[in-house]
Amino acid sequence: MELKDVLYDKKDHVATVTMNRPDRLNALGGALAQSMETAFKDADGDPEVRAIVLTGAGRGFCAGLDMKDNAGGPGGGRRVPAFRGSNLARIMLSTNKPTIAAVNGAAVGWGFELALLCDFRLAAEEARLGDIHVKRGLVQDNGGIFTLPRLIGWSRACEVLLTGDLLPARECERLGIVNKVVPGEGLKAATEELARKLADNAPLAVQMTKRLMRVGLRTELDDALDYSMLVMWSLFDTQDVKEAFRAFAEKREARFIGQ
Repeated sequence: MELKDVLYDKKDHVATVTMNRPDRLNALGGALAQSMETAFKDADGDPEVRAIVLTGAGRGFCAGLDMKDNAGGPGGGRRVPAFRGSNLARIMLSTNKPTIAAVNGAAVGWGFELALLCDFRLAAEEARLGDIHVKRGLVQDNGGIFTLPRLIGWSRACEVLLTGDLLPARECERLGIVNKVVPGEGLKAATEELARKLADNAPLAVQMTKRLMRVGLRTELDDALDYSMLVMWSLFDTQDVKEAFRAFAEKREARFIGQ
């Protein structure tokens, strides 16, 4: 699959989406957003993919809106009515496959929101993260207002989004924005280790667990419990569950096939 401004690789049940505008710190411009939509749709629909990694080429994760490409203002200064929000955010938040942001450098504005759209965030020690929309007279339009308050609570989300401050990776770890901070040279290995751990688990169970967690955030307790029981009984007849029981009896690691 040919993509512009994005590198896309699939190996060992893990799809890696790499934003590839390193000369612009992978800032939003060119064909980046459209290519990311295509890559995430492909990974979501590929039964061989069990985990998705998002990272940036070069020394940045994503520096936000490319100010050079939009010197006249977003859209070249034109006021274009928008009746529908970010399609990329919908795609990333709706996939049942676990997603990992490997934040290798600056994750600012749109880039910060992209990291928040992932289930896990691993960051290099030198990375800085934050949202500067309020310093540009704009608002978060790629899911940040949805994800961040749910992740760290209302008051802390206000502290991050309304000040526009950029935060060191360690501070983001303390606030609960980042799962883990590692030395920059160890980020790739740490990401691969986590992706491999996710991909080694029963894929149907992983994907339905993620789906059930989303359901649990927006339903009453009884509905969540009833739905989880339906899912549990539907999984009992899968080949992966039978393999798990056989592997346990034979004292070996299970080999799941996603069926």
